[in-house]
Amino acid sequence: MAIGDSIPYNSPDDCPNCTGFVDSYAQALTDQNAETYTAVNRSRHDGARTADILEEVQSGSLDEELSDAAVIIVSVGYNDQPPYDTGSCADTSLNLDTAAGAADALIATTADCIADRTGAAGADLAGVLKHARDLAPDARIVVLTAFNAWTGWSDFEALGAHTVRGASQTVATSLDAWRTTACEEAERIEGECVDLLTAFNGPDGLTPSGDLLAADYTHPSQKGNDLIRDLLLDH
Repeated sequence: MAIGDSIPYNSPDDCPNCTGFVDSYAQALTDQNAETYTAVNRSRHDGARTADILEEVQSGSLDEELSDAAVIIVSVGYNDQPPYDTGSCADTSLNLDTAAGAADALIATTADCIADRTGAAGADLAGVLKHARDLAPDARIVVLTAFNAWTGWSDFEALGAHTVRGASQTVATSLDAWRTTACEEAERIEGECVDLLTAFNGPDGLTPSGDLLAADYTHPSQKGNDLIRDLLLDH
């Protein structure tokens, strides 16, 4: 079962004719084992942040499916990264819908803001994982960390090397902090984390994802989906 943001969602608008990793992972488990694994994908394609997923699981709407799950994949954090559009860390004078405005906001993001917002998202993730573990004490629970879809994005790269360097460093720093937090919270409930940041962007988080992303340069391509499936199988 998959819950969380749109990274596992596999919308045909994002990746036409792709087989998402939730489905291919379930099929691979079926092929490897003497039982059938059925993919249940309850991820959301609505910009959900970790707080939204916490609210969803606490509503009880997913309780029955979580209780029945042998494997629970949790994908959160992608929509919690900077540039921040709410709270004291947001610069409301910038238009975050443009690459230039987003880059300016990223460059201005402080280490304190990253720490504050990562901590808040981590507390929300802790709530999600506790709820899942309480309902499924024997399930394999896997948290996917978030990858960098900024570096290598054509609109972003067009801003010039100096701007991209500064903005990309903020992204990599925030995603590294999130990876640490997500993995710690996974370990706390005897779960696992799969490091998509290194897999998609190298050890420093700054290598462009390239053809691991679909044409929208946000969601996994078929190659990216296959990589995530393989990471889940190998972990």
